[in-house]
Amino acid sequence: MNEKDSIGEFYLDDLSDCLHCSSASGTDDESDSSNVMIRKRRSVLPLIYSDSEDDDINNNVEGSSGTWSTNDKTIILEPFEGSPGVKIMPSSPESVMDIVNLFIGSDLIEHLVRESNRYHYQVIEKYRIISKTKKWTDITVSEMKKFLGLIVLMGQVKKDVLYDYWSTDRTIETPFFSKVMSRNRFLQIMQSWHFCNNDNISSNSHRLAKVQPVVDYLKQKFNDVYKPDQQLSLDECIIPWRGRLSIKTYNPAKITKYGILVRVLSEARTGYVSNFCVYAAEGKKLEETVLSVIEPYKNIWHHIYEDNYYNSVNMAKILLKNKVRVCGTIRKNRGLPQPLQTTKLSRGQHEFRRDDHILLQVWNNGKRNVNMISTIHSAQMVESGSRSRTSDCPIQKPISIIDYNKYMKGVDRADQYLSYYSIFRKTKKWTKRVVMFFINCALFNSFKVYTALNGKKITYKNFLHKAALSWTEDCEAKEQDKDLPTSESTRITSRCDHPGRLANFGKHKLVNIVTSGRCKKPLRQCRVCSIKKRRSRTGFICKFCNVPLHKGDCFERYHTLKKY
Repeated sequence: MNEKDSIGEFYLDDLSDCLHCSSASGTDDESDSSNVMIRKRRSVLPLIYSDSEDDDINNNVEGSSGTWSTNDKTIILEPFEGSPGVKIMPSSPESVMDIVNLFIGSDLIEHLVRESNRYHYQVIEKYRIISKTKKWTDITVSEMKKFLGLIVLMGQVKKDVLYDYWSTDRTIETPFFSKVMSRNRFLQIMQSWHFCNNDNISSNSHRLAKVQPVVDYLKQKFNDVYKPDQQLSLDECIIPWRGRLSIKTYNPAKITKYGILVRVLSEARTGYVSNFCVYAAEGKKLEETVLSVIEPYKNIWHHIYEDNYYNSVNMAKILLKNKVRVCGTIRKNRGLPQPLQTTKLSRGQHEFRRDDHILLQVWNNGKRNVNMISTIHSAQMVESGSRSRTSDCPIQKPISIIDYNKYMKGVDRADQYLSYYSIFRKTKKWTKRVVMFFINCALFNSFKVYTALNGKKITYKNFLHKAALSWTEDCEAKEQDKDLPTSESTRITSRCDHPGRLANFGKHKLVNIVTSGRCKKPLRQCRVCSIKKRRSRTGFICKFCNVPLHKGDCFERYHTLKKY
């Protein structure tokens, strides 16, 4: 088996998604979305939700039996009781790294280092593969920061194959990666990258137990560092994943059809990810899911904009009791009265019903009826700012639709930023994909906090670039090497012969091999001896060709013979 095929194969544990995830019972695989289906081993089965069919009918009956009036009234909105803005100030507001440390602190880095080292020894002890593994040294905090920095840079320097980042081919090489960390060390850290102690996980543990420490840490940081404005948007994101996994969802209406579902609550104006909830196929009701996502923001009169999946008359009543107002589209079977379900409207016409604070309104946009629910607005029609193409008259829309179009883009805005320079890498572990997603969210939130404190002085790309460079710099190593003579490390030897090896005779000189490690006399396999199938190592390398060679005969044969 070659080196590429062996990577990642032995870092499997008995709780990974390679064995028993698809054997979960049907009752555990229930979900809270009628549009989501779960991917089983041989087939795609639709999930049955406790609130998707039977409860929809109950909501419809309950909504129809309510006291729905055609008399509108002006809603007196309560003053917002929250205090938006940055709540934990960095030591230097203009420092990119100080703001990133607010979300990804040294305690999280140390946790990743501790669990990754622990996981390596657990694998060695369980599978007895010491002789097959490369020499291992424990991961340090400095190395973990370099590892994260390189992952962020990979989102800006796009290459299809991971090995290409360390390629010595002059047409595609990126020397910075090999200077920061060797390829083999990067792969060692990637293989052992772990987020919890497997000894504390039992067979009946929560399905997100492997990533729960990191998820809880970042969720707390998102809520503590910054408080959002009054307007919030609730929507969903998909973490792409096509491997076997019991919590994987399938939604044919989405661009990314297979993946791990994440409910995201974000600030409508900036897209700042305020809170989230990872779907784990627990069979929760829709009300429980929504309340769990908005938990930190109840009782201060936030306005939440949602799409037709989350909205219902019953849900609006529950949120009003928790001092939260909502606005969004609504499905017919979620409590819409019968007259509004069957009404026939022409272009621009509207009709509404009101039950105290709850407004249900239907407006025809020229193609179809748009059903709206709001506890924020009245049924007032206002000019939208656009004009009709045929009559050149101002187009009037319900004020609820205008605000919905204005404030519903929060999650989409965050998703757009996350897709620009995504740090996703191909991996066999879903846990790594989930953690990469939330690290990406943490960097995006850091950027939003930076712009809130300093204005738009920097682009998102440059912000990520500065954060990655700060992680890849090893200050401790620089301080230790101040008294040592400076010398450039020898580059990785190319597998191909240099095209100028038989010419440029004056440039071929043997120099000592220099590495950044602690080895005083580093050795490499002589190119001429390896062709003769002799195992003989040398401490010298041709400076021009970058090929290890012995002094004397090997050096002369390599630079004079076509077939050395």
